[in-house]
Amino acid sequence: MMDLPNKELDKILASANNVLITGPSNPNLDVLGSAMAWQIFLAKQKKKADICFDGKIAKYDFLPKGTNVQKSLGNLNKFKIVLDISKTKVKQLSYDVSGDELVIDIVPDNGIFSAKDVQTDRGEYKYDLIIILGADSIESLGSVFIENRHFFHSRPILNIDTSVLNENYGQLNIVEANSTSLAEISYYILKKGINQEIATCLLAGMILATNSFQSPKVTPDSLALASQLIIKGAQREKIIQGLYRTKNISTLKSWGKVLSRLKKQDNIISSFLNNDELENLPKDFSDMVKDLILSTPGTQVAVIFYQLELYQTEAWVYSIANINATDLIKDLGGSGSRHLAKIIIDKDIESSTDKIISNISKKLDIINGA
Repeated sequence: MMDLPNKELDKILASANNVLITGPSNPNLDVLGSAMAWQIFLAKQKKKADICFDGKIAKYDFLPKGTNVQKSLGNLNKFKIVLDISKTKVKQLSYDVSGDELVIDIVPDNGIFSAKDVQTDRGEYKYDLIIILGADSIESLGSVFIENRHFFHSRPILNIDTSVLNENYGQLNIVEANSTSLAEISYYILKKGINQEIATCLLAGMILATNSFQSPKVTPDSLALASQLIIKGAQREKIIQGLYRTKNISTLKSWGKVLSRLKKQDNIISSFLNNDELENLPKDFSDMVKDLILSTPGTQVAVIFYQLELYQTEAWVYSIANINATDLIKDLGGSGSRHLAKIIIDKDIESSTDKIISNISKKLDIINGA
């Protein structure tokens, strides 16, 4: 069982009617499935909830069809022009767009209007609560946050995560480092309202996050929880089919090349793909790399190198658990999120590999206290 701040949760959820659900850029299935579970749950509570993520959003046939994931927030509020008509009424109103100007014409009824009768107001934001899933920092939301900073600083945030690196930026922070997944945390919050769709979303998140329950974080309670989701109707077979049995020949060939070139140095595994081998990468490539990390004993980081040009190499750095991928290569100019960061080096693939692996190895030595 999980010790949750139930009173605070009830209070923050009860006061919200329009909710934004978001998380890190390029969300994995644990983040995406949990977000959809929350959206369905809130809809059952007669609350409106939208999901928005930056970056690449994979599609899975086993997830609910009725959920819509936005890639930008668009207009969050309305700009209001307020005219005091207590002394003079309006006879006619019209507007016109002239070049870069909006011209509003107001004809008074038996009187005049002056500048002091006009006020402007930015208006209220459309959301009154933000739920952020799996983001250790608010900056990891990418453009969703960068383009709407004022909004995120003006609304209450429910921050749910499994990482000890979480910066506790929410008004309510639920950070459970011992949990297998966001889906597991969400189960304990949503369990009174779980239907078949929610159960499927959460089970999918757990399966992905634990590499089919092979993670050392899995406990008897985790397995019992998964059993409860199946009892609730979670479509386990469809999830397994969608995750592990739908790889076409091109995908398998690309993955085979990654595996055939695999190298291990201390806690780092690495491989590479040539430029002409990038086209057939599967939509869940990041999840496949994560599974590879989990299934390789003693591994904390995986790096996949791509030869863009003869003297230009891109590296994708993947991490799990409490290792921040961006921190590992930030000093080299890399950027990204907690579990996936990218960097381009103007060197050939061999020189780039040596430089990046050496840099990451030194960082891991510090983290591991070597």
